[in-house]
Amino acid sequence: MGAVAAAKVLESTGTPGKIIYYGCPAEETLAGKVYMARDGAFRDLDVCLAWHPGSSSGVNNFGGSSLDSVVYEFFGRTAHGAWAHRGRSALDGVMLTDIAANYLREHVPENVRIHSVIRDGGDAPNVVPAYAKIWYFVRGKDREQVDEVRERLTACARGAARATDTKMKWSRITAVYPRLPNKAMCGIVRKNLNLFGPPKPTEADVKHAESLGYKKGFNTKIGKGSGSQGRGSTDEDNVSWLAPLGRFEMVCYAKGTPGHHRDMAAQAALPFAERAVRQTAKVFAGSAVDLCRDPEARAEFEKRSEGFTYDPLVRKNQKVPVDPP
Repeated sequence: MGAVAAAKVLESTGTPGKIIYYGCPAEETLAGKVYMARDGAFRDLDVCLAWHPGSSSGVNNFGGSSLDSVVYEFFGRTAHGAWAHRGRSALDGVMLTDIAANYLREHVPENVRIHSVIRDGGDAPNVVPAYAKIWYFVRGKDREQVDEVRERLTACARGAARATDTKMKWSRITAVYPRLPNKAMCGIVRKNLNLFGPPKPTEADVKHAESLGYKKGFNTKIGKGSGSQGRGSTDEDNVSWLAPLGRFEMVCYAKGTPGHHRDMAAQAALPFAERAVRQTAKVFAGSAVDLCRDPEARAEFEKRSEGFTYDPLVRKNQKVPVDPP
């Protein structure tokens, strides 16, 4: 809707410009735009606009944290639990890695986050697992920090494999950069967000939210932005190193709705969220026209990215991850 609206406004105002719409999958697994960028997408853009539904509206110039999504697989030898000495437990390798990671946390910068989940730990208590797998997210302020911590985490996994007499293989599933800020871009998007604004909730909208247990209504104020780097991560920040990125949030659900919760999905089908999408389209259209007339955002991008060579961070022949590892 936003791309169509932007194209129509450019046409009706006689503004030179071309609108390209990218449908980007797998945003929550931080993979879609990473692999699209690796395969050549986004190079045809002079500027890029993006949005995200939220419990509030606003523009933030600083984006999220850099991240690596890494899997460590351990290969051992199975045995019956009564004769466990004949086996080599891959699960022991996984657990020792995670214990070492817990000790590592004291010795990394305070802004670094290390998250893990055991994806495969065996099938039965009385069978020594021949295979086990653990999945990590490593977050940090920039690529250098994440690379350093990931290397130390991988050293933990190597040590665990040696201690348990197992073999270890690691692979990076995906990786993201922190956002390259662009003040001019954010100014244009913020101007249009202020101009069109979020939708106004009706009495029916409030009752819908209350029926789901959210009785504080909707936040229709436009925030000023945090002014600092966020703790979350997003694959769209990779695009910011290929073209100046303007990204905003539009309120689509009630106050207090937990992130990534089924109640978010339920509210996405309600009239308030539909009107929010329409307002989002207006912000896209207004911003697109302004950007076609104002070269400042592109000039700032060229200056900030001078000397930078984009590394896709995933191998050229690496398959796109369709399912979680």
